[in-house]
Amino acid sequence: MTHSVKTWKLAALAAATVGASFALSEGVASAQEIVKPTAKGVVGGALIGAEAVMITEALIGVKPWWAYAVGGGVGAIGGGIGGYFIEQAVTDGKAPLFMLAGGLALVIPTLVLTLNATRYVPTEGATEDKAPTNEPKADPGTPGGSAAPTPANDPAKAPATAPATPPAAAPTPAPQGLMDVRPGTVRLGVPMPVVTPVFTVAERRQFGMRQETEVRVPVFNLTF
Repeated sequence: MTHSVKTWKLAALAAATVGASFALSEGVASAQEIVKPTAKGVVGGALIGAEAVMITEALIGVKPWWAYAVGGGVGAIGGGIGGYFIEQAVTDGKAPLFMLAGGLALVIPTLVLTLNATRYVPTEGATEDKAPTNEPKADPGTPGGSAAPTPANDPAKAPATAPATPPAAAPTPAPQGLMDVRPGTVRLGVPMPVVTPVFTVAERRQFGMRQETEVRVPVFNLTF
């Protein structure tokens, strides 16, 4: 039930994004008197065809990743052919422009829905394997006991082992972005601006530059 609610919320977000993109593209098209339809309908149709198939698969709960690859490819071919004929049937280029804008607007919602549908979900009641506890103890003098392993070399003459390498420090987590994709989860949020220095201390000493700062706004974070 929780998975279905999340899926429909993502679908609503995708629909809102498409509506906003069509409104924006309509304003751009109205501001330009002549729009050339060259390749816009083919590309837009291919994007919309692939995205329509993949969004439908995500909403009905398809899990295998190859189903999205095959369905998206077939949808892209069909949409591209349809977009070509639409280009040939119009003269002002507005319809191909709307198709291209809609296809670009659906890229991120399609990616979110696909990753959410194909993510790994552990099965209920799964347990970890435990070591067997009924094995006989290592006792060569007792019938049925296992033989104790003999050292290959004299412990006094064994070579000294190198000190263990300390574990590497955990990487610093990336700041919150507009869309964060991590193993097993996809999260949307408000980007967190970060103010960082432009030059390092070594660069300032080497080139004699004055320190400057820059503001970075993360949009898409991918962790794997």
